[in-house]
Amino acid sequence: MREELLERAQALVPVLKERANECEKLRRIPEATIADLKSTRLVDVCKPAQYGGYELGWDVFCEIVMELAQGCGSTAWVYSVYAEHANRMGNYPLEIQAEVWGTDPNTFISSGNSGQAELEPVDGGFRLSGRFNYSSGCDHAGWHITGAKVKDTKERRQIAFPASDRELDDNWFVVGLAGTGSKDYLLNDVFIPEYRTYIIPQPGVRAKDNVIFRLPQWSVNPFDLAAVSVGVAQGGLDQFVESLKTRMSRFGAKIAEFQSLQLRIAESAAELDMARRIILDDLRESQDYLQDNKKLPRDMMTRNKRDMAYAPVLATRAIDRIFYAAGAGGLLLSGDLQRCFRDVHAGAAQLALNWDVNGTTYGQVALGLDPGMVRW
Repeated sequence: MREELLERAQALVPVLKERANECEKLRRIPEATIADLKSTRLVDVCKPAQYGGYELGWDVFCEIVMELAQGCGSTAWVYSVYAEHANRMGNYPLEIQAEVWGTDPNTFISSGNSGQAELEPVDGGFRLSGRFNYSSGCDHAGWHITGAKVKDTKERRQIAFPASDRELDDNWFVVGLAGTGSKDYLLNDVFIPEYRTYIIPQPGVRAKDNVIFRLPQWSVNPFDLAAVSVGVAQGGLDQFVESLKTRMSRFGAKIAEFQSLQLRIAESAAELDMARRIILDDLRESQDYLQDNKKLPRDMMTRNKRDMAYAPVLATRAIDRIFYAAGAGGLLLSGDLQRCFRDVHAGAAQLALNWDVNGTTYGQVALGLDPGMVRW
């Protein structure tokens, strides 16, 4: 099934390239692309088999992400969100899974973040109000998931609610990954039934079924977002190389024969190959370990956090090097390289991929120091 899904993703790349400019102008994924994601069933890669999923590994998921990102970074990012959340929904109570997928197995699930929102206990569940940030893909989502603390306790819960409960704030005006539509949404005294929640870090209902349902949320899952920057940079490099094959300088020399450009291509290609290998090797090792163990050791989790942040660092270096070499031509909005440049930098800005934070955690553990409050 891996090969078939990758073929479906590869077939979408030229289509996504054609729509990339439209996607950026809309500031959300075009309806045609949403239809393609549903028809290809790529979002089902790590979804529970009971609801039509393939339950393949996170490494396969990230391979798909890197393929799609070569066509459109925003689409790959939203795809990552939808596919990851389809997997995470597999650990929610069975009653809510049936509610989400029972009538529409193609429903997409978005999220949203808030550090201040609290669940207020009431009969039968909770009440929730607040502003939630960065809800990528929210325009096309039927449901949302997020986490919140129960008021006046230390208990945290994962929660789910239908998109009809929230009000979108159209505030996503950004320099990169504009097509992700990562807007804020507002909840105003929304009732969350008990069955739409589960206590963190309580094991999910499918934790025993397959390794992919017990991957650590913060030290494994964000590799899918790191894969976006790597894929976008790879697409930019490929376009740059192709453009040089027939390009002439104003003095009549063949650009492809400039050694300086050959070296830039080689170094950027090496960085992207390394970034890809880091992501896939770490994921495969982590999944293999969890086949026979309940949880990952701390040194492996800190290694993963280091590498999921370092892969975008490598992607950023790779795209910066060729963007500089493209000269003034690379600045043209009619070209794709400037979008690749902006999208790679935007992807690397995601908090879970922050090099300063993740690199510091790795260094502290390597030195035998207490990393403090770290989300694993």
